[in-house]
Amino acid sequence: MMLTLKYILLAVLQGVTEFLPVSSSGHLVLFGAIAGFTGEENVSLGILLHAGSLFAIVAFYFQVLVGFFKRDQLKLLLMVIAGSVPAGIAGVAIKLSHLDETLFGNPIAVALAFWVTATLLRMTSKPKLAAKCEPVELKKISLKQALIVGFVQAFAILPGISRSGSTIASGVLCGIKREDAATFSFLLATPAICGAILLEILKAYKGGITVQGDWMALAAAVVVSAAVSYISLKFLVNIVKRGKLVWFSWYLYFAGAVVMLLAFKGFFR
Repeated sequence: MMLTLKYILLAVLQGVTEFLPVSSSGHLVLFGAIAGFTGEENVSLGILLHAGSLFAIVAFYFQVLVGFFKRDQLKLLLMVIAGSVPAGIAGVAIKLSHLDETLFGNPIAVALAFWVTATLLRMTSKPKLAAKCEPVELKKISLKQALIVGFVQAFAILPGISRSGSTIASGVLCGIKREDAATFSFLLATPAICGAILLEILKAYKGGITVQGDWMALAAAVVVSAAVSYISLKFLVNIVKRGKLVWFSWYLYFAGAVVMLLAFKGFFR
């Protein structure tokens, strides 16, 4: 029962933090450290909860995704593919090197990454930085812009670096309209999450399932993750439209400082 409750709490945490620019992976690592999950369990459970967030993206951007079958959105599809390549390469490299199990169990690394994300979010409030390029709409995103956002997404594989926050911020700073930067960010998230899930399935097939607990409880956690993720995504899009991503930077600076202090005091198991 306690393990099931942990899964549900993790699902809520995943849903709230996946799309808000505060890093879901970072918060899952911290919760896992407190709850006593190993690095390997954190990775596996995190992938399952990310599947719930994937369902939320598909539901929220369904019309855009269906539009990929239209000829006038071929360029956008190609930009999404191009932007997904860096994260794909980085994800496979980290998985093959087993670096993920080390990273997904290190609170100090998470604290440092929180500060990096906070700094990126603060940069979006600087008009001189964001105005270097003329803002473009979703269908006019260039290959250069797609690759910039893609490389930032690859960097965001590290726990504590918010994928949504860092990719939206990089999109805004390289000249994509705020709302369209958010849309492009989540379009890139779709193949990234799918790839991560595929790698985890292959790992489970070769070495056995590493997540503890019954599958009914895990299924419930995925459903909760999807529902809460959808609400969070809708909320974030409204925040992006208002140009207020910087609000979350203060939380991340504070959270990073608290986590660093607790880590040095030996709080995390």
